[in-house]
Amino acid sequence: MPGQFLTIAERERLSKFPQEISKEDVITFFTLTGEDLNQIPTTSADYNRLGFALQLSALRFLGFCPDELMTTPSEVVTYVAKQLKIDSPSLDAYGQREHTRTDHLQQIRQYLGFRKASEADLTTLLEWLLQRALEHDKPTLLFQMATDWLYKQKIVRPGVTILERMVIQARQQAQEETYRQLNFLISDERKSLLDKLLITEETLGRTPLFWLRYGAVANTPTAILQTISKLEFLFSYGVSEWDLSSLNPNRQKFLAQMGRKSTNQALQRMNEQRRYPILLSFLRQSQASDLSYDQLAWTTNWYIREETLQEAINTFVNFQYNQALSHVWGGGTMSSSDGQRFPVSVKARNAVALPRYFGYGRGITFYSWTSD
Repeated sequence: MPGQFLTIAERERLSKFPQEISKEDVITFFTLTGEDLNQIPTTSADYNRLGFALQLSALRFLGFCPDELMTTPSEVVTYVAKQLKIDSPSLDAYGQREHTRTDHLQQIRQYLGFRKASEADLTTLLEWLLQRALEHDKPTLLFQMATDWLYKQKIVRPGVTILERMVIQARQQAQEETYRQLNFLISDERKSLLDKLLITEETLGRTPLFWLRYGAVANTPTAILQTISKLEFLFSYGVSEWDLSSLNPNRQKFLAQMGRKSTNQALQRMNEQRRYPILLSFLRQSQASDLSYDQLAWTTNWYIREETLQEAINTFVNFQYNQALSHVWGGGTMSSSDGQRFPVSVKARNAVALPRYFGYGRGITFYSWTSD
């Protein structure tokens, strides 16, 4: 299948029971309640009763029933069998009659309130996935989010390959939607400017894209002047006037990251629908600053010198040194810094989207630093 992202081993793993199930999950999902036991046919053979109970627990645990119940971890089979008072649990004969498992599964779905995925359900899921793909592009994450959505909606998870195709389709639609939202910025003139980022300039000895990727690694006047020259370059492109607010902030960050990591050759091979949004986002993120270019240029001309920088650093260090904590921590030769992230449940101007830490929510970061 073109564009597939799961390996054969991953598809097999996602189609059966996990090799290991935690004790907590075994107790939570495989403990049979009185109502559960009432659903199990009492007159059936032991292997049918056991198979029924495992399918019931599997749907409650996974959101689907693996075709191969024989992959159920042995400790889980033993745990369920003990509740059914089955001394020698075996599944070898389960499902020998063609409709046994099907009939059982239909009864289990009705009992647990699950239903098969309809065409309407899959259409709704694809629309939901598109919105998530505009936030997160990682296909395995989108796959997991799709399975979570199905579980919450009490829809039996369809086959792995069906979901894999849906994720691929959602990512493709997200690319098209991104291009559509930014199309007003992608004029022929701007396309020419963006393409020049990938062509080596004699004055730089490299491509402008490569030059812009790397920030200053020191706080020397030379390094700061180089940074100012990059801002001047972006200023000449009018980057500060580009409005990318129609894109989800996470999407902007993802595209900008692609611009930083992708090689020139890879970007040149991409179609316009992918390449231009990546370059637009990269330049916009590179320009992002609370200070205008004019403010930075004025500050550089009047204040950025080696002696003024050293004096500023000394001011920070001395301020920290005079704090009470600094006198009881360390021996005068160390410092400590750390970032702490907190989710914010209300609207706040300084809260940002950080999916790695907050999922769909937003949060703030506190940066603390102290020297002894």
